[in-house]
Amino acid sequence: MAQAARPDLILMDVQLPRLSGLDATRQLRADPRTADVPIIVVTSFALSGDDVKAREAGANAYLAKPYSPRDLLAKIREILPEG
Repeated sequence: MAQAARPDLILMDVQLPRLSGLDATRQLRADPRTADVPIIVVTSFALSGDDVKAREAGANAYLAKPYSPRDLLAKIREILPEG
């Protein structure tokens, strides 16, 4: 879906039904059509080192739930260019 829609940003949950969010992130990074789309990985079940795994998978940022809307907005502003 991201290949067709070309979103400005993807919020990727680690816990997906059929494929882990980290595997999905790797697939998006491997596809030239989505390789440059910023990805913020979010999770409600954070373990030590998960932020490193998310970065290694190609995520631009990582947030563990619960996070504040301000934290999410700050990450988005860091990643997306003005406009």
